[in-house]
Amino acid sequence: MVQETTRDHVYRNWAERLECDISDMKTPKLIVRQHSGKLEGYHGIYCFYNGSTCVISAPPKYVPQINIAVSGCRPDEAFDVKLLARSLNSDNYQVIGPAFQGYVDCGSFIELKSPEVVELVTEKSLVLLQDLRKSCSETEWEHSNIEDHRQPIIARFYDEKIVAAGSWSVERSGFLSVGIISHPDYRGNGHAKAVVSALTSKGLTTGAIMHYQTLKSNTSSVAIAHSLGYKELACTLAIKFSNLSLLK
Repeated sequence: MVQETTRDHVYRNWAERLECDISDMKTPKLIVRQHSGKLEGYHGIYCFYNGSTCVISAPPKYVPQINIAVSGCRPDEAFDVKLLARSLNSDNYQVIGPAFQGYVDCGSFIELKSPEVVELVTEKSLVLLQDLRKSCSETEWEHSNIEDHRQPIIARFYDEKIVAAGSWSVERSGFLSVGIISHPDYRGNGHAKAVVSALTSKGLTTGAIMHYQTLKSNTSSVAIAHSLGYKELACTLAIKFSNLSLLK
């Protein structure tokens, strides 16, 4: 289990992002509010649920309609894309999620060591990444958090090629958000897990809390997180408007 101080740090970060009080994160509550602070100007509806509290943030136009839609609902019942989408009176939206928001600290990490996992630090080794990139979609590559000139980049070698690689991005909170990508022909063999483990181990030595985000529908990715000790402390859901006229 993650330490209580870690849990508190995570929920303070979410409370700040959603402009709620930290106490709102710890008691069963359903909150519907208009976008403000870091979500002001967000083109869609953003929802947070941590097993107790559900926060729904929306453009001012939709707050009354959402309040009607979730009236009488428990927090877990309100965290429902079909229920919320009905308040839009439109089909011009894109759903992202539900998304797993996992966190791990030194007390909960379950390390998997692998000698075939190395850190790429030379231009020559970075060139090998291009074959991996070509094997995957651009969306998958973006989610890997890999940038050629930003360290660390950690890779798993197999059959004399890179079959999985990953990096992290530094969030405003100071958390390190892990990204991973693996070759389609080599998935399901533990390569991605080995890379995530190495990244997590390296990040934890800096004193950071590690963050792992993936779609809940990506069960293999969620399984990797759970197997390494990541705890789901939140779940998020975004309904993004395809047509900005919906805001008017």
